[in-house]
Order: sequence, then C-alpha cells, then structure tokens
Amino acid sequence: MDTQFAKLLQIGIVVEDAEASAKRFEEDYGMGPWNFLDFGPKLFPKMLVNGEPGMIEGKFAFCKAYGIEIELIQPVNDSPYKTWLEEHGPGIHHIAVVTRDSFHDVIAEHERKTGKKPWLWCKEDNGKENEGMEFAYLDLVKELGIFVEIYNEEREGGLPA
Repeated sequence: MDTQFAKLLQIGIVVEDAEASAKRFEEDYGMGPWNFLDFGPKLFPKMLVNGEPGMIEGKFAFCKAYGIEIELIQPVNDSPYKTWLEEHGPGIHHIAVVTRDSFHDVIAEHERKTGKKPWLWCKEDNGKENEGMEFAYLDLVKELGIFVEIYNEEREGGLPA
C-alpha cells in the first residue's frame, strides 16, 4: 500500500506562552535556537478561515531539532487553536507532512474516507486562485489520535521566521 504521507515535517504543540515554552525547551532540554513569528493581519492582511473571512492570530516559535521542525503555537485571539487549548490544555496538537498527492486531492480523499471536513482550513486571501499560503488540518483524532497538517505547496515546515 502506498502511504499518503511522504515525509514528516513538523510537530505542532499548542502552548499557553510560546516564549516561556521555547525558553524551557532550550534551557532545560537543549533544543534551540528558536525563531519567533507573530501570525496575524500584518503577515496575512486577508485570510479565509474555513471558507469565511477571518483571522488566526498567535505567537509562533519554530526550532529545527532531530531533522524536523518543532512549532509552538500560542493562540492570541478567539480561534480554533484557543478553543482547543481551553478544552485540552497544552500539548501536541498536530504533525505536518508532505503528501504524495495534491493538496485538494488529499482533502477530498480524507472527506471520502472519514466523512469529515478539515478541522481548520486557512488560505491567504490575495484574490488569486492558486497563489498564497494555504494549509489545512485533517481531523484524524479518532483514527490516529492527532490532527495532520498539509500544505498547498512544498514546504520545509511552518512559516519562515
């Protein structure tokens, strides 16, 4: 059987404080250095969240460790990340992968197999059909115990910080 997931890129962890968590990773466990990024309207002036105009805001931290990227996500505004943090507390939220098939084909296959739409689907709203950052989290919590993030383009992982 061919695997849909061709390469693991990232482990995403939702945290209450990205800077404090990064400091702990670095000082207590030797994982660093960290790059920080404010995700929000300055980076993406217009965004679609699950097909509707909206904005995900957060403080993100990125670190390369053991051949993959660790991403810390501190939600700032009311968002699916914030709701998830309130309901589950801090912890591993997702893995990001390179997929064998195209972004839209993977989403269609996911919906066919699970009957579920992506948990979160964000697209930079730049008015161009196939341009700009686009990512989705496939809800595989029941099947795999985790969300799986996919991108509309080949990526090294998260955002350049």
